[in-house]
Amino acid sequence: MSAIATTHQLLVRNEERPDAEVRLFCFPYAGSSAQLFLRWNDYVPEWIEVSGFEMPAHGRRLCQSKAIEDQTEAATYIADALMALVDRPYALFGHCLGAALAYEATRILQSRGAPQPLHFFSSGARAPHLGLPIANVNEMNDEDFIEHFGNVYGAPLGLLNDPQMRPHVLPMVRADARMTQDYHYDPGPLVTYGITAVAGEDDPDVELEHLNEWRRHTTASVSTRLYPGNHFFFVEGADQLLSDFTDEIESQLT
Repeated sequence: MSAIATTHQLLVRNEERPDAEVRLFCFPYAGSSAQLFLRWNDYVPEWIEVSGFEMPAHGRRLCQSKAIEDQTEAATYIADALMALVDRPYALFGHCLGAALAYEATRILQSRGAPQPLHFFSSGARAPHLGLPIANVNEMNDEDFIEHFGNVYGAPLGLLNDPQMRPHVLPMVRADARMTQDYHYDPGPLVTYGITAVAGEDDPDVELEHLNEWRRHTTASVSTRLYPGNHFFFVEGADQLLSDFTDEIESQLT
Protein backbone atom coordinates (compact mmCIF):
# COMPACT_ATOMS: atom_id res chain seq x y z
CA MET A 1 0.00 0.00 0.00
CA SER A 2 1.33 3.44 -0.94
CA ALA A 3 1.87 5.81 1.97
CA ILE A 4 -0.51 8.76 2.09
CA ALA A 5 1.17 11.95 0.97
CA THR A 6 0.90 15.31 2.67
CA THR A 7 -2.07 17.52 1.81
CA HIS A 8 0.27 19.76 -0.19
CA GLN A 9 1.34 16.80 -2.33
CA LEU A 10 -2.18 15.40 -2.70
CA LEU A 11 -4.20 18.48 -3.56
CA VAL A 12 -3.73 20.74 -6.57
CA ARG A 13 -5.39 24.18 -6.56
CA ASN A 14 -4.51 27.76 -7.40
CA GLU A 15 -5.74 29.11 -4.08
CA GLU A 16 -6.74 27.90 -0.66
CA ARG A 17 -10.14 28.81 0.68
CA PRO A 18 -10.06 27.89 4.36
CA ASP A 19 -13.50 29.40 4.98
CA ALA A 20 -15.20 27.62 2.08
CA GLU A 21 -18.45 25.94 3.00
CA VAL A 22 -18.00 23.05 0.57
CA ARG A 23 -14.96 21.25 -0.78
CA LEU A 24 -15.03 19.79 -4.27
CA PHE A 25 -12.40 17.10 -4.89
CA CYS A 26 -11.65 16.25 -8.52
CA PHE A 27 -10.13 13.07 -9.96
CA PRO A 28 -8.59 13.07 -13.47
CA TYR A 29 -8.74 10.51 -16.24
CA ALA A 30 -6.18 7.73 -16.72
CA GLY A 31 -2.67 8.88 -17.50
CA SER A 32 -3.28 12.52 -16.64
CA SER A 33 -2.65 14.83 -13.70
CA ALA A 34 -4.72 16.78 -11.20
CA GLN A 35 -3.03 19.86 -12.70
CA LEU A 36 -6.06 19.77 -15.01
CA PHE A 37 -8.03 21.30 -12.17
CA LEU A 38 -5.49 23.90 -11.07
CA ARG A 39 -7.63 26.90 -12.05
CA TRP A 40 -11.08 25.48 -11.46
CA ASN A 41 -11.54 27.73 -8.41
CA ASP A 42 -11.80 30.58 -10.94
CA TYR A 43 -15.16 29.19 -12.08
CA VAL A 44 -16.91 28.76 -8.72
CA PRO A 45 -17.99 31.15 -5.95
CA GLU A 46 -15.87 31.71 -2.86
CA TRP A 47 -17.96 29.32 -0.77
CA ILE A 48 -16.63 26.36 -2.80
CA GLU A 49 -12.99 25.25 -2.75
CA VAL A 50 -11.96 23.07 -5.71
CA SER A 51 -8.94 20.76 -5.40
CA GLY A 52 -7.55 18.23 -7.83
CA PHE A 53 -6.52 14.94 -6.20
CA GLU A 54 -3.06 13.79 -7.33
CA MET A 55 -2.42 10.05 -7.18
CA PRO A 56 1.09 8.59 -6.66
CA ALA A 57 3.40 8.85 -9.69
CA HIS A 58 1.21 11.48 -11.37
CA GLY A 59 1.89 15.15 -12.03
CA ARG A 60 4.31 16.68 -9.57
CA ARG A 61 4.45 13.29 -7.81
CA LEU A 62 5.76 11.60 -10.97
CA CYS A 63 9.12 10.57 -9.50
CA GLN A 64 8.02 10.02 -5.91
CA SER A 65 6.66 6.49 -6.13
CA LYS A 66 5.25 3.81 -8.41
CA ALA A 67 1.79 4.19 -9.87
CA ILE A 68 -0.95 2.08 -8.30
CA GLU A 69 -2.27 -0.58 -10.68
CA ASP A 70 -4.95 -2.26 -8.55
CA GLN A 71 -8.38 -0.61 -8.29
CA THR A 72 -8.98 -1.69 -4.69
CA GLU A 73 -5.62 -0.33 -3.59
CA ALA A 74 -6.28 2.92 -5.46
CA ALA A 75 -9.78 3.35 -4.02
CA THR A 76 -8.52 2.59 -0.51
CA TYR A 77 -5.71 5.12 -0.96
CA ILE A 78 -8.28 7.77 -1.89
CA ALA A 79 -10.61 6.83 0.97
CA ASP A 80 -7.77 6.93 3.51
CA ALA A 81 -6.75 10.40 2.32
CA LEU A 82 -10.31 11.73 2.30
CA MET A 83 -10.88 10.63 5.90
CA ALA A 84 -8.87 13.65 7.03
CA LEU A 85 -10.54 16.04 4.59
CA VAL A 86 -14.28 15.47 5.02
CA ASP A 87 -14.74 17.50 8.19
CA ARG A 88 -17.13 19.74 6.25
CA PRO A 89 -19.58 19.15 3.38
CA TYR A 90 -17.88 17.92 0.22
CA ALA A 91 -18.60 16.79 -3.31
CA LEU A 92 -16.62 14.69 -5.78
CA PHE A 93 -15.97 14.97 -9.51
CA GLY A 94 -14.24 12.27 -11.52
CA HIS A 95 -13.64 11.73 -15.21
CA CYS A 96 -13.58 8.20 -16.66
CA LEU A 97 -11.21 6.15 -14.45
CA GLY A 98 -11.24 9.03 -11.97
CA ALA A 99 -15.02 8.69 -11.65
CA ALA A 100 -14.81 4.93 -11.06
CA LEU A 101 -12.12 5.28 -8.39
CA ALA A 102 -13.89 8.16 -6.63
CA TYR A 103 -17.12 6.17 -6.56
CA GLU A 104 -15.35 3.09 -5.18
CA ALA A 105 -13.70 5.26 -2.52
CA THR A 106 -17.11 6.49 -1.33
CA ARG A 107 -18.24 2.90 -0.95
CA ILE A 108 -15.26 2.30 1.34
CA LEU A 109 -16.05 5.46 3.29
CA GLN A 110 -19.66 4.32 3.60
CA SER A 111 -18.53 0.98 5.03
CA ARG A 112 -16.48 2.88 7.63
CA GLY A 113 -19.41 5.09 8.63
CA ALA A 114 -17.59 8.18 7.34
CA PRO A 115 -19.45 11.18 5.90
CA GLN A 116 -20.74 10.72 2.37
CA PRO A 117 -20.50 13.45 -0.29
CA LEU A 118 -23.27 15.96 -0.81
CA HIS A 119 -23.15 15.03 -4.47
CA PHE A 120 -21.11 13.01 -6.94
CA PHE A 121 -20.36 14.22 -10.47
CA SER A 122 -19.41 11.44 -12.87
CA SER A 123 -17.96 12.50 -16.20
CA GLY A 124 -17.20 10.37 -19.24
CA ALA A 125 -17.93 7.15 -17.37
CA ARG A 126 -20.55 4.46 -17.76
CA ALA A 127 -22.36 3.21 -14.69
CA PRO A 128 -20.05 0.93 -12.67
CA HIS A 129 -21.66 -2.38 -13.61
CA LEU A 130 -21.06 -1.55 -17.29
CA GLY A 131 -17.31 -1.25 -16.80
CA LEU A 132 -14.91 1.21 -18.37
CA PRO A 133 -14.76 0.89 -22.17
CA ILE A 134 -11.23 0.46 -23.42
CA ALA A 135 -9.49 -1.67 -26.04
CA ASN A 136 -7.14 -4.51 -25.07
CA VAL A 137 -4.31 -2.07 -24.44
CA ASN A 138 -2.41 -4.56 -22.32
CA GLU A 139 -1.48 -6.41 -25.51
CA MET A 140 -0.36 -3.31 -27.43
CA ASN A 141 3.25 -2.30 -27.87
CA ASP A 142 4.17 1.22 -26.80
CA GLU A 143 3.80 2.84 -30.23
CA ASP A 144 0.41 1.26 -30.90
CA PHE A 145 -0.70 2.14 -27.37
CA ILE A 146 0.13 5.82 -27.80
CA GLU A 147 -1.39 5.98 -31.28
CA HIS A 148 -4.60 4.33 -30.05
CA PHE A 149 -5.22 6.91 -27.35
CA GLY A 150 -4.59 9.75 -29.73
CA ASN A 151 -6.78 8.42 -32.55
CA VAL A 152 -9.69 6.96 -30.62
CA TYR A 153 -10.08 9.43 -27.76
CA GLY A 154 -8.35 12.54 -29.00
CA ALA A 155 -6.14 12.34 -25.92
CA PRO A 156 -3.48 15.04 -25.44
CA LEU A 157 -0.19 13.23 -26.02
CA GLY A 158 2.44 15.95 -25.62
CA LEU A 159 4.56 14.28 -22.94
CA LEU A 160 4.28 10.82 -24.50
CA ASN A 161 5.59 12.20 -27.77
CA ASP A 162 8.54 13.86 -26.02
CA PRO A 163 11.49 11.40 -26.22
CA GLN A 164 12.99 12.75 -22.98
CA MET A 165 9.76 12.53 -20.97
CA ARG A 166 8.32 9.33 -22.42
CA PRO A 167 10.41 6.93 -20.24
CA HIS A 168 9.14 8.70 -17.13
CA VAL A 169 5.51 9.16 -18.14
CA LEU A 170 4.67 6.03 -20.14
CA PRO A 171 4.88 3.54 -17.20
CA MET A 172 2.33 5.62 -15.28
CA VAL A 173 0.01 5.90 -18.27
CA ARG A 174 0.19 2.17 -18.94
CA ALA A 175 -0.48 1.40 -15.26
CA ASP A 176 -3.62 3.54 -15.39
CA ALA A 177 -4.68 1.90 -18.63
CA ARG A 178 -4.30 -1.56 -17.06
CA MET A 179 -6.44 -0.45 -14.12
CA THR A 180 -9.04 0.91 -16.56
CA GLN A 181 -9.11 -2.33 -18.54
CA ASP A 182 -9.28 -4.49 -15.41
CA TYR A 183 -11.88 -2.39 -13.55
CA HIS A 184 -14.77 -4.47 -12.26
CA TYR A 185 -17.81 -3.73 -10.13
CA ASP A 186 -18.54 -5.89 -7.09
CA PRO A 187 -22.23 -5.63 -6.05
CA GLY A 188 -22.90 -4.18 -2.61
CA PRO A 189 -25.03 -1.64 -0.72
CA LEU A 190 -26.29 1.32 -2.71
CA VAL A 191 -24.76 4.71 -2.00
CA THR A 192 -27.04 7.40 -0.60
CA TYR A 193 -25.92 10.58 -2.36
CA GLY A 194 -27.25 12.22 -5.52
CA ILE A 195 -25.38 11.69 -8.77
CA THR A 196 -24.99 13.82 -11.87
CA ALA A 197 -23.62 11.80 -14.80
CA VAL A 198 -22.35 13.76 -17.80
CA ALA A 199 -20.48 13.04 -21.03
CA GLY A 200 -19.51 14.60 -24.34
CA GLU A 201 -21.99 14.38 -27.20
CA ASP A 202 -19.27 12.95 -29.45
CA ASP A 203 -17.79 10.49 -26.97
CA PRO A 204 -17.50 7.21 -28.91
CA ASP A 205 -18.04 4.99 -25.88
CA VAL A 206 -20.27 6.78 -23.35
CA GLU A 207 -23.85 7.49 -24.38
CA LEU A 208 -26.92 8.74 -22.54
CA GLU A 209 -28.19 5.20 -21.94
CA HIS A 210 -24.93 4.40 -20.12
CA LEU A 211 -25.33 7.48 -17.91
CA ASN A 212 -28.90 6.60 -17.01
CA GLU A 213 -27.70 3.27 -15.61
CA TRP A 214 -26.17 5.13 -12.63
CA ARG A 215 -29.70 5.01 -11.19
CA ARG A 216 -29.03 1.41 -10.21
CA HIS A 217 -26.32 2.48 -7.77
CA THR A 218 -27.89 5.07 -5.44
CA THR A 219 -30.99 5.53 -3.33
CA ALA A 220 -30.96 9.24 -4.22
CA SER A 221 -31.74 11.07 -7.45
CA VAL A 222 -29.68 10.87 -10.64
CA SER A 223 -29.56 13.50 -13.39
CA THR A 224 -27.81 13.14 -16.74
CA ARG A 225 -26.57 15.61 -19.34
CA LEU A 226 -24.58 15.66 -22.56
CA TYR A 227 -22.26 18.56 -23.40
CA PRO A 228 -20.73 19.53 -26.74
CA GLY A 229 -17.42 17.81 -27.41
CA ASN A 230 -15.61 14.48 -27.35
CA HIS A 231 -14.45 12.34 -24.44
CA PHE A 232 -12.43 15.27 -23.08
CA PHE A 233 -15.23 17.84 -23.38
CA PHE A 234 -14.84 18.94 -19.77
CA VAL A 235 -11.41 20.50 -20.35
CA GLU A 236 -12.64 23.20 -22.73
CA GLY A 237 -16.10 23.39 -21.16
CA ALA A 238 -15.06 23.77 -17.53
CA ASP A 239 -16.75 27.15 -17.04
CA GLN A 240 -20.23 25.93 -18.04
CA LEU A 241 -19.75 22.59 -16.30
CA LEU A 242 -18.80 24.20 -13.00
CA SER A 243 -21.61 26.73 -13.25
CA ASP A 244 -24.05 23.83 -13.52
CA PHE A 245 -22.31 21.93 -10.72
CA THR A 246 -22.45 24.98 -8.44
CA ASP A 247 -26.23 25.14 -8.86
CA GLU A 248 -26.55 21.47 -7.96
CA ILE A 249 -24.28 21.73 -4.92
CA GLU A 250 -26.18 24.80 -3.73
CA SER A 251 -29.46 22.94 -4.00
CA GLN A 252 -28.08 20.25 -1.67
CA LEU A 253 -27.37 22.86 1.01
CA THR A 254 -30.85 24.37 1.12
